[in-house]
Amino acid sequence: MSKQITETELLDDSREILVNKKAASKNMNMVLHETAKMQGIEKPILARMKDYLHYRGMGWIGNNPLEKDPEERFPDRVSPCFRKLLQIINDLRATDCLEWLDPYLDAMKQNGITISITPGTVRINDKTEVEAALQNASDFQTTICQLADEINDIKAVEAEEICLTKQNEFKKLLNFYDKKQNNKDIDDLYQDTVTDFEMRETGYTKVYDETLS
Repeated sequence: MSKQITETELLDDSREILVNKKAASKNMNMVLHETAKMQGIEKPILARMKDYLHYRGMGWIGNNPLEKDPEERFPDRVSPCFRKLLQIINDLRATDCLEWLDPYLDAMKQNGITISITPGTVRINDKTEVEAALQNASDFQTTICQLADEINDIKAVEAEEICLTKQNEFKKLLNFYDKKQNNKDIDDLYQDTVTDFEMRETGYTKVYDETLS
């Protein structure tokens, strides 16, 4: 039976990996910086193109960039843009609303990019009714966004001010409270959350107090 690694050994081994990772990142950025300076191109452009190249083809299914393998942890960085564009076009085709794209296509044309779209198959019976329903839903979305902002920008700040919870944790606590008020089973969620907090506290305390095994 192999000897169990100690806490200090685990962190030291992991820190060595972290140090090597930082060194590789520093070298990569140096290459991008020097190339940008020598070639007269902005570094962020090269950084993005590095990702286009590095992740190219990762997560494709059958060599098709529009089909994504859900198991791929680091998928191609360009494919999502085209998959999203295809979804938008197909949605607008199905509802006979391709004209919604006109301002976007015009803006692309001004940047030297022309996109041609065939109408496809319309699946609706009454376009006017669909548009009215969408406007109604959009009005509800306005209310949803306003209420979300009130929770995130006002109530979450107040929660931290009165030392109830950190601002970025307030939404989770609020959802937990809502489940409790609705008599939902929250025992497992409570235990998992408390365990998570306790483990975090243990880890930070051992490092701070130098009490690692």
